[in-house]
Amino acid sequence: MKSNRKILLICLTRRGGLLHFHDCLVKSLGEFCVVGTVTAKNAEHNEDLSADLSVSHFLLNTGSGKKGTFLQLINPLTWIRIARIVHQFKPDVIHITSAQEWNPLIGFFVRFILRKPLVYTIHDVVHHEGTPKYFQITEAIFRKIPRFFVVLTRQGKDILISKGAAPERILVVPHGIYDFFTHYHTGLIHPEKEILFFGRIEPYKGLDILLRAIPDVFSKHPDWRLHIAGGGDISPYRKYLNDRRILVTNRFVSDAEVAGFMQRASIVALPYLSASQSGVIPTAFAFRKAVIATGVGGIPDMVQDHRTGILIPPNDPEALTQAINELIEHPLLREKVGENGFAYANEHLGWNAIARKHLAFYEQILTGKPAEGGNAKREDQL
Repeated sequence: MKSNRKILLICLTRRGGLLHFHDCLVKSLGEFCVVGTVTAKNAEHNEDLSADLSVSHFLLNTGSGKKGTFLQLINPLTWIRIARIVHQFKPDVIHITSAQEWNPLIGFFVRFILRKPLVYTIHDVVHHEGTPKYFQITEAIFRKIPRFFVVLTRQGKDILISKGAAPERILVVPHGIYDFFTHYHTGLIHPEKEILFFGRIEPYKGLDILLRAIPDVFSKHPDWRLHIAGGGDISPYRKYLNDRRILVTNRFVSDAEVAGFMQRASIVALPYLSASQSGVIPTAFAFRKAVIATGVGGIPDMVQDHRTGILIPPNDPEALTQAINELIEHPLLREKVGENGFAYANEHLGWNAIARKHLAFYEQILTGKPAEGGNAKREDQL
C-alpha cells in the first residue's frame, strides 16, 4: 500500500552521476509514497521524468555559467519560487540528494525559514584529492545545517559519527545499480579485447597507475587495447598516451555512449587511490563486466575479491598488471565475476529496496520510532 507521506527531493546538479542517482531515487520512491522533485531547468536527465505522472516536477532556473548562476542565487524571485514550490507541494520531509554550491543557502532556507525536516545525501564523506577549496568550504558550511544524513557506505557513517553526528540520524544505503544505461543496449556491439577506464579524470582515480601498468599488459597481450573515457584534465598523462592501443575520449560522455563503451569492454579497471564509493562499479555490474578495483573506502562492500571482481591494493601498478593479465588469460573467470557482479547488483543494489529504506528513514524522522532499533526523537523535538 502506498504511503501518503510527501517527500520533496532537490538536486541542482545539471548532469552526470549525481543527477542519475537523484532521478533513479525519485522514480523508485514514487512507487511507495508521494514524491516531488526540484531540479535545474537545464538539467540533462537520463529520461523524460515529466512523463511519470506519479511524481510532481518543479523546475528552478539556476542560470548558466558562473555569473548567471550567481545572479540567480541572489535573485529574490528564486527564493520566492522555492517557497511557492514548498507551499504548493506541502512536503513532510525535504531531501537534498547531492552536493552543490547552492546547498548552504537552500538548506538554511528550508530548515530555518520554511522549518521543514531536512535530509542530505553525502556521496563523498571525505573530499577527494583535487576538490576545489571553494567547494570544500561551502560543503563544510552546509553539513552543519541538516539534522539527518544518508551515506552510501558503513565507513561513511563511522566518519560522520566521529565528527559528532548521532548514529540514529544516519541512514546507510548502497549505491544503486545504474541499469537504465542498458536501455541503450544494442546487439550490434560485442565485447572486444578492450580494458575500459571510465569516469571524469581526477587525480584520486589513479589513471597514472593504470598507465604505468599497461605496458607490461601490452607486451604480453599485444592484441588488447585500453580505452580512457571521461572529461577532465588529461594533460598530466600525455607522456603515457603515445601507444596507438590507448584510445582516449576526453569529454563528457552521453548515456548512449556509456552503454556502447561498456558493451565493447571486456574489463573495467578502477585503480582509485581513494574513494568513498563509485557509481561506475554498479554500472559495470549492469553490463556483466569484470571489474578490477582497489580496496579503498566503501569499494570492498561491492567488489568481493574473485567473486564480484578483482580487488587489489591502491597505488600498486604491479598488482594491477597481474590482475588484468589474470582476467585476460582466464576468460571463464572473467565471465564468472561479471555474472556474479550482475547477480549481486540485482539482489542488493536494486532501487526499490533502496527506496523502501529511505521511506522507513523518513518515517523514523517524522514519528520518532526507529526503523531498525536504537533511539530516535521527533523532528519537532530536535
